[in-house]
Amino acid sequence: MTTDEHKGFRPNGRSFAQLFPSLALRVVIAIVGIPLILGAARAGGYWLLALVLALSGIGLWEFYRLAGAKGIKTLQWWGQATAACLLVAFSTGDPRWWGASVALALLLLVRTLFARPIDGSIAAAAVTVAGLFYIPVLLGHLMLLRDISDPLKLFPLLSDPMGAKLLVLTFALVWISDTGAYLVGMTLGRHPMAPRISPKKSYEGLFGGTAATMIAAVLARPRWFPMIGPWEMAGLALGVVLFGVAGDLYESLLKRDAGVKDSGTLLPGHGGILDRFDSLLFAVPFVYWYCRLVILP
Repeated sequence: MTTDEHKGFRPNGRSFAQLFPSLALRVVIAIVGIPLILGAARAGGYWLLALVLALSGIGLWEFYRLAGAKGIKTLQWWGQATAACLLVAFSTGDPRWWGASVALALLLLVRTLFARPIDGSIAAAAVTVAGLFYIPVLLGHLMLLRDISDPLKLFPLLSDPMGAKLLVLTFALVWISDTGAYLVGMTLGRHPMAPRISPKKSYEGLFGGTAATMIAAVLARPRWFPMIGPWEMAGLALGVVLFGVAGDLYESLLKRDAGVKDSGTLLPGHGGILDRFDSLLFAVPFVYWYCRLVILP
């Protein structure tokens, strides 16, 4: 065994002493951010809409910034306006807001008719619309999940509606998965999972995150979700891990293509909104549709 290994180093990892400053900053950000996010999740309504609008606005700006690094000029303000209408439509279900969203999307495409020069019009329209699906449409599932009803009254726990519990559970499982994968991967990781996209992500980290998430889901089920079967809960937890990893890798792919380290600079040392919520973007739609099709069909 080498001296480095005695100190806690691994071939593709770092010691806990090296990880401490980064982990400490993560804890500080979590202490500030988690109560805000969980409070909005429990309150729902306009509080959750306000949070999602803020996340979407910053995240969409970061996405268009990545496109700009590739020389693609997006129609950012049209995209932001359409995103806001989409999220209000997700929150209220009002068909007038859905109509406004479609109208703005059509005007966004018409806007390209007046672009000068013509070169790049296809890329500008395509990337602007792609950002709408990637950010506000996926984030809109936060509000859909929060508003899930329980017609069979399977979850008569405390005073919180079922959707609030499921939303908090999703946040918790995503954070646990990310933290477990981070700690295990950075200390024990030896086999890269996607070396061309994100060299530091390893299969060891994936297994560590999966184990932590499964254990958390099993512990949470008897107290908070006794009417979800153990296999259904296991499927939900596994899906959160896999879709969360896919979301993480997809955002890494975007940054790799754009040639940047972080999507933004909002959170010191930890990048932007997309860097912090990339896993959640993919995991929340999965949880919503899994609940609708499997748990409460």
